[in-house]
Amino acid sequence: APIAAAAGELEVGVTPDARFHAGLQGDAARLEGLLEQLRQLPRRVDAALEPMLFTDALDGAKRLVEEHALLRGRDIRTVLVGDVMPVRAEPGAVQHAVAVALFGAARLGGNSVFAELETVGDVVQLTVRHDGAVAYSEERTSLGHDADAIEWLLAGSRGQATMRPDGLTVALPTLQASRRRTE
Repeated sequence: APIAAAAGELEVGVTPDARFHAGLQGDAARLEGLLEQLRQLPRRVDAALEPMLFTDALDGAKRLVEEHALLRGRDIRTVLVGDVMPVRAEPGAVQHAVAVALFGAARLGGNSVFAELETVGDVVQLTVRHDGAVAYSEERTSLGHDADAIEWLLAGSRGQATMRPDGLTVALPTLQASRRRTE
C-alpha cells in the first residue's frame, strides 16, 4: 500500500515521463500481489523436513494453480529427465514454491508452461519456462521477486531459485545429499 500511495502522489504532480509512472504502478501491483500470495501461503517455521518426491509437489501445485486467471486455458507440460531422486523438504513449502515458479513463467507470455524435472549431481532441479517470447521486460524483472519468495519458502531445506531468460529454476538437494550435510 505505501508504494501504491507513492505512485498516487506522482499522479498529482508533474511526472517527467509517463513510462516512469506506469512502471512504478506496475511494480507496486506486482509487489502487492506477491505479498498477498506470501500471506496466503505462510511458511511454517516449525514444519518438519521429510523425504518426498518433487513430482508430487509439482502435481499438487499444478492442481492449485490451473484455474487461476493467469494459467487458465494454458497447458502446463511436465517433462521428467531420467530418474528424479527424492528430496528432503517441507512438502507444503515445496508445493507453494513450485506454484510461484509456474506463475512467474506464465506472466512472461506464451500459450504453454513447461516444467522440467531432473537430478543433476546432488541436486534435483525444476526448470519452469514458457513457450513464447518475453512479453515485456518489466515482467522479467518481477522474476527476481519470485526467486526471492521461492528461496524464502525453501530456506529450511536449503532450496535455491535462479532466474532464467524464460522462467525460473528451483533446486533442492537430493535426500542423500541432505543426509550427508546433517551427519
